[in-house]
Amino acid sequence: MESHINFVMLDKKPKYNGYTLIEGFPGYGLVGTIAVNFLAEKFKMELVGYVESTLFPPIIAIHDSRPLPPLRIYKSDKHKLILIMSEFVMFMKVVHLMADMLYEWCEKNGIKKIVSLGGISISGKQDEVFGITSDAKEIKMFDKVGVLPIKEGATTGVNALLLQKASMGGKIPVVSLLAEAKPEYVDPLGAAMVLTSLSDYLGIPIDTTELVKEAMMIETKLRKNIETARKAESTFKEPQSGAGGMYA
Repeated sequence: MESHINFVMLDKKPKYNGYTLIEGFPGYGLVGTIAVNFLAEKFKMELVGYVESTLFPPIIAIHDSRPLPPLRIYKSDKHKLILIMSEFVMFMKVVHLMADMLYEWCEKNGIKKIVSLGGISISGKQDEVFGITSDAKEIKMFDKVGVLPIKEGATTGVNALLLQKASMGGKIPVVSLLAEAKPEYVDPLGAAMVLTSLSDYLGIPIDTTELVKEAMMIETKLRKNIETARKAESTFKEPQSGAGGMYA
């Protein structure tokens, strides 16, 4: 069976030169995915594509009774944003390929900057957003918007590999914003925190009041979906490789 990752664009005349790509893949507290989902709905962004692969588990997302690919691409011409989000946890062997293909897609489509949204383990009170960047110039912007630069440590996943590609000679800078989050729960409050920092960083108003108010409801709903996905995950597992699971 052929193993590849394919970006399928529904946008007939894509023109993304100068746009910023916001990436939200599963991680601590599902912060990135919740944040990007909220952003797509809040800005009424247009679904312009999806990503498919024989390496992905055979799962679809269902929202408002509509079946959707679980790895989707949205755009906002008004704000010059492209969003890419995943609603399943990828096989480990797919992460490198996904990062390579995403960075290559951004280069081909004239994306000016990649911003990854995610969570980081809480070290104390849940009140900080941290930042990592491939471009030292961006650290000055961190200071202006109250994001704490990470000087020592490590990060993982697609986010980490995008940072590596950008740092090792890539043309597109990558910025990672990580809100303190609870790793054992879905964390809408962490998502609200990272969106507030993103709003300040990009200079685009993002009202997270609704997200904060509905945090408890969202957490309960997604926790139930996670448990359902975990029970079903064994159906899709490959004996040698292990499998990702869907959570929403």
